[in-house]
Amino acid sequence: MFDFLSAYPGLTDAIGVAGFITYIISFCLVQTGRLCGNSVAFAAANVVAAAFVLVSLINAFNVASFLIQISFISIGLCGILRKLRQGKNNPSPVQAAA
Repeated sequence: MFDFLSAYPGLTDAIGVAGFITYIISFCLVQTGRLCGNSVAFAAANVVAAAFVLVSLINAFNVASFLIQISFISIGLCGILRKLRQGKNNPSPVQAAA
């Protein structure tokens, strides 16, 4: 499926670095109070970052990294679905306390 990417190891590395940058920026935004760690935006950033890092594993596979990225994607998608189902009219306990 992704055989064409294996011919471009520099491209997969660049995609992986973009994932790393996405992780770091989103975490920095949460730690500086500019982004809620319970938001759809943060979950989406983690899903995108994990997907990018997963692509980088095409040329340099690592089981532990693969499992971490799959976990971040799965948990992030569950969080996004939960927030979307929750809707704006029903705030989370964290939002209600603020």
